[in-house]
Amino acid sequence: MKIALLCSGLGHINRGHEVFARGLFDLLKADVNITLFKGGGVPAPNEQLIPNLPRRSACLDHIHIIASPKWADSLREQERERIEAVTFAYAALRPLLEGGFDVIHCLEREVCEILYAHRHLFERTPRVVFSNGGAIPARDLPPCDFVQEHTEYNLAQSARDKAFMIPHGVDLSRFHPNVESDFRARHGIPDEALLAISVGTICYWHKRMDHVIRELAPLQDVYLAIVGQESDDSPAIKKLGHDLMGDRVVFTTLSHDVLPQAYAAADAFVLGSLFETFGIVYIEAMAMGLPVICTEHPNQKGIVKEGVFVDMGKEGALREVMQNTDRARLRAIGAKGPVIVREHYDLQVLKGAYLAQYAKIAAAPAELPRYTLRNRIRANLNNAARKISGVFR
Repeated sequence: MKIALLCSGLGHINRGHEVFARGLFDLLKADVNITLFKGGGVPAPNEQLIPNLPRRSACLDHIHIIASPKWADSLREQERERIEAVTFAYAALRPLLEGGFDVIHCLEREVCEILYAHRHLFERTPRVVFSNGGAIPARDLPPCDFVQEHTEYNLAQSARDKAFMIPHGVDLSRFHPNVESDFRARHGIPDEALLAISVGTICYWHKRMDHVIRELAPLQDVYLAIVGQESDDSPAIKKLGHDLMGDRVVFTTLSHDVLPQAYAAADAFVLGSLFETFGIVYIEAMAMGLPVICTEHPNQKGIVKEGVFVDMGKEGALREVMQNTDRARLRAIGAKGPVIVREHYDLQVLKGAYLAQYAKIAAAPAELPRYTLRNRIRANLNNAARKISGVFR
C-alpha cells in the first residue's frame, strides 16, 4: 500500500492544515509507505518538494478583486491560496503518475479537483481522498472517492456514502502542562497578570483577532498574546491592539515546535472565530491545561466538551466572561483538558484508526467512468447544443 499525502501550503504557512499534514506524515512514516508532497521547505526522505507559485509571491501583490472593500482582502487571500494550490496540483502530476500510489490524500480542494479529473492518466487508478478542512457540505464537495471529516457534527453534513471521521490529534509528548516557558519574561508580561492567548492567522475575516482585542482592552488586569501567521490585515490589527491595549498586547509568529512555550505562559485560551471546522489550537491548548473560551457553536462544543462557550458575535459577551469568571474556575476547567485530549485526541491512539482506514480505502474498487448508452446520449446532446449555438452566433 503506497500513500501520497499532499499539502500545497506546507513550507509556506503554518495553519491547521499544514500542522495536520506534517503531524500525520510523522505519525505514520515508520509504519506505512507514505510520501509527503509539500509546497515549500527542503527535500527530505519520503518528502517531495513540488514547484508552485506561493501565495506570498510578490507577483501576486496586484490581484484585482471586484468586490465590496469590506470583503476585498478576504477574497484576495482566497485567490492567493487558489493559485498556489492549482500550480502545485499540476506540478505534482508527474511524480504522482510515476509513483504508483494506491491512495492520494489531498488537503486542498483545488488539488483534489485537479487530480481527480486526471485519474484517467494513471496506469492503475488511485483512490482520491479529500480532507474536508473547510466543513464543505455534501452538495459542494469536490469530486473524490472518500471524504475525511474531523468531527461528528461535520460528518452529519457530509456525503454519507463516502465519508469517514477521524479527528485531529495532538502530540502529547510536546503539548502537556509541564512545559517550561520564559515567554512572559521575554515579552515583559508580569507574572501576576492574567494572560489570555489567541493562536491563529492575524486577520479580521475568520479568526477575528480585532474582536478579541476590543473585548479585552477595557480589562486593565488582562494581557493578551496573539500568536500567528500574518496576513494583509495584520498591520491594521497590530495598530488597533497597541492603540487600545498599549504594552498589554503582544504579537508574535512562532514555529509550531516552540508554540508550547507560548501556551505554557498563559492562563486562558481565547479564539474569536464564529465557527471552526475543527481548530487544532483548541486541543493543543487543552492538552497544555488551559481553559478554552470559544464560540458556542455545536461543532466547537462537541470538540472542546469542557470549556467556556460564548456568543462571539455579541459585543461584550467575551468581556463579561473574562471579567466575571474567577481564576479558580478557569483552572478547574483547564485541568479537565488533558484528560479529554488523552481520551479523544492522542495521536498515538489515532494512528491505528488511520492505518485501518487507509487499508480499507486502498482495497476499495477504483473504476473510471465507462462509455455507456447514457454517456453516449449526453455526448450527442451536448454536441447538438454546440452546433445550434454556433448557427445563431
